[in-house]
Amino acid sequence: MWFILVSAVVCALAFGTYGLAMAEETSSFGSELKQEMGSMAGEVKDEMKVEQEQMQDSFKTKKDKMKADMKANRAQMKSEMKAKRDAPKAEKQEMKKAAKAKKANAKKNAKQATESLTPSTD
Repeated sequence: MWFILVSAVVCALAFGTYGLAMAEETSSFGSELKQEMGSMAGEVKDEMKVEQEQMQDSFKTKKDKMKADMKANRAQMKSEMKAKRDAPKAEKQEMKKAAKAKKANAKKNAKQATESLTPSTD
């Protein structure tokens, strides 16, 4: 009977220490897993942050390019409209100059004609 009792106690102690060892191993495995998952999450987080920054830079570059293109288009359209406005003005100025020159020439011719028609008293 003593042998059965001692065997039972030894078995209980063996299984108990085995259970404690397994529990400790499981908890250490859990903490290692938790640390590894944390480090992986940190790496992924860093990668996502870099990727997000790259996307922001890309969008900013595209936005700046679009703004520059729009500004150039506006400037071109403005200059084209100015040219269209200025073309009739320039034509009108040329016509005025031509009319003025024609008028001056006509005056000169009229003066010469009157001088040639008047008797000279020399």
